[in-house]
Amino acid sequence: MTSSDSPLGSNGHEFMFLLKGHEDLRQDERVMQLFGLVNTLLAGDPACMRKNLSIQRYAVIPLSTNSGLIGWVPHCDTLHALIRDYRDKKKILLNIEHRIMLRMAPDYDHLTLLQKVEVFEHAVCNTAGDDLARLLWLKSPSSEVRSCISFFLTN
Repeated sequence: MTSSDSPLGSNGHEFMFLLKGHEDLRQDERVMQLFGLVNTLLAGDPACMRKNLSIQRYAVIPLSTNSGLIGWVPHCDTLHALIRDYRDKKKILLNIEHRIMLRMAPDYDHLTLLQKVEVFEHAVCNTAGDDLARLLWLKSPSSEVRSCISFFLTN
């Protein structure tokens, strides 16, 4: 199985999973169980039911203390895809930060850690760095959601 694969379930359906290595997923599994409890409480509250409130859960299957499977949430975009599409529309190079870093230090791979941090900080200072905030703002369905996004991204 590759790091992103689709095992076939006993019902004949394919299930997308991400194989996550070098990470203990047992806490993630517990968080998903907690979200299940929260969803049960939300479903029992009439006001929450009217608003159709729930937390999207996904499968977390620890295989050992340093690996496991994470279920792919269907019909979701990755942050990379969202930023790529946003930058395409705004005519911003997808790898602008990387290009700035290489312009400052063509031998980046041979730099010390401290030098790499300095080059990274240079790239950050020379780009807006607000793509995610702007695209979430543009995708917000209402001003209430926009206000929440603005609050969480600035605090």
